Amino acid sequence: MAARDVSTHARPPRAAERPDDPLVRLSACVMAHPVRQAAAERLAVALAEFDAGVVTDPEPGRPGGPLRTSRMAWSRVAPGATHHLVVQDDSVLAPDFVRHALAGTRALPGHALGLFTEWGSFTSYALRVAALVGTDWVEVVDGYMPAQALILPADVAREFDRYAARATTGDEPDDEVLLGFLRSMGVPMVVPVSNLVQHGDEVSIAGNGWHGLRKAACWRTDPVAPADTVLDRIALVPFFSWFTGDAICRFRDQPASDDWRQVPAVDLLRAHGLGDDDVRRLIANGCPQRPSDAEVPAHLTQALVTAAVAVGLLAGECGAPAAGARTREPVAAAALATLVPGGLRNFVDGQALPAVSEQLAPVVEAATRLGLETARRTSRSGRDLPAARHSSQ
Repeated sequence: MAARDVSTHARPPRAAERPDDPLVRLSACVMAHPVRQAAAERLAVALAEFDAGVVTDPEPGRPGGPLRTSRMAWSRVAPGATHHLVVQDDSVLAPDFVRHALAGTRALPGHALGLFTEWGSFTSYALRVAALVGTDWVEVVDGYMPAQALILPADVAREFDRYAARATTGDEPDDEVLLGFLRSMGVPMVVPVSNLVQHGDEVSIAGNGWHGLRKAACWRTDPVAPADTVLDRIALVPFFSWFTGDAICRFRDQPASDDWRQVPAVDLLRAHGLGDDDVRRLIANGCPQRPSDAEVPAHLTQALVTAAVAVGLLAGECGAPAAGARTREPVAAAALATLVPGGLRNFVDGQALPAVSEQLAPVVEAATRLGLETARRTSRSGRDLPAARHSSQ
């Protein structure tokens, strides 16, 4: 069966071009499930400057729909385009999205630009470190390429369908296939610290409902157009698992490697002279109105705060200033504010999650400040854990 392909414009698709920016010409496509056709067409209208069309899964009852539809969407590169944008049907675009998307493309024209990463992902913790350091972008460190809204160089986008045809069975998740494809092409993958897309509240069609609520790691109604600074070559990232409730640190010996090893996050704290007792005191002193153990078990609060201290430690090692005011700057504050709901979304009832997040916000900020201040005073020379970032050599 042929794909249903609905264009929002009568004229042939063209790549959007700004008079003052002739080197960036962006085309776009919205990929959708047929039941979300109306939402997809609204997105296409919002992307009218790019003459975006809509492609829908031609076989919605058969497995492999996301990859099948993604291949079609990446094949819709307009003639003359330098870059191509694919947006999924449950996306919410940031204010002034078009200007920001063009600015990001202009800043990093050779990169894959994922414009969203969800608030509990591995990459979201690297993003929080980057927000404290003050960079515009952060390297993708998950085992998939965030594809909610993604911009690729046009010549790369045109190759994706051929790659998927020879390298997949057709049933794999499209975001995992995209990661393997981009690695094979040598394309660096990043997301903006201030996400340009929010995930909608629709029930997952792709079977990801068990992941819980998936919102942006850093969402602001007044995002700043990203420039070209990137936090990459990351060697170690702390993480609170929304699946197990554990605070861990994952590290790798080589940049861009998928071979991540894992240790308890408290090992990172101990390398800096901190430990579990310091975290307990921090919770007792910094969060007098914290949720009851019935609302959030004590071991989860301990793990969350441990992860927040580790974020501060890593940010300090990557060059973030130790001043506590850094945690209150708008982008950093927005990124830290999602740590609790992103981590607890499957442990706390959805109705209670906003209140719990608000109650725990002060101790998350205090924990991050402790990490920043401790990193300034200590050194991990001779420790077993690697440096925060790999050398550029």
